[in-house]
Amino acid sequence: MKRKTKSRLLMLNANSSQSVTEGMESELAVKAALLNIVIDYDQIAAAPEAIESSEDVTLAHMLVTKHVQSCNYDAYVIACFCDPGVAELRALGYQNVFGIAESAMHVAANIGSKFGILSILDVSVERHIKQVERAGLSNMLAADLALNLGVLDLEDKGLARPRIEKVGRKLVKECGATSIILGCAGMGIHRQWLQELLGVPVIDPCWAGMVMAMATLGENIKDTKIN
Repeated sequence: MKRKTKSRLLMLNANSSQSVTEGMESELAVKAALLNIVIDYDQIAAAPEAIESSEDVTLAHMLVTKHVQSCNYDAYVIACFCDPGVAELRALGYQNVFGIAESAMHVAANIGSKFGILSILDVSVERHIKQVERAGLSNMLAADLALNLGVLDLEDKGLARPRIEKVGRKLVKECGATSIILGCAGMGIHRQWLQELLGVPVIDPCWAGMVMAMATLGENIKDTKIN
């Protein structure tokens, strides 16, 4: 009997920053190693180094759509919190494309009660509110608050973590969030630290997107021995 070829998944960073792509791959490495699929990581060379402004988002929608159309994978996770190209690709018939924001929101909704979103910039919040509405989860959003840091600033833990802590505590203590979604693909390096600090589930949207793709592909995790 011919052995089934493993499914192939592309984790696509919608910006051109190699460091963001490498950071995402590093943060997902241990958990992704348990999945019985081939996972590739890539970014879009023609995209801005960070997707922040409305103009960046518009360009990202176009570039992601073109990039996915030029590839051949069993599933795609678009690793940018504005979920660029996802709606466009689904309209073209792609049923194997997953946005990290949409995925994270549904994971948070299944945890129960209300979730908060840690955004990077004030300009991001309005976009996220619309995304929550499209997902049908507006009644589960506690608040969406901005750090007012750029995407690349998130790599500097000394700069980013004091703000993440302050805004995260506000989401939990003042806004009533019982879980927190990290509102950027480059924020995963802070997930475990923030979860231990606040004592509530903190969701890495890149992992949420990967989990959603795995569920659709119907693949099994690898057999592991427990010592």
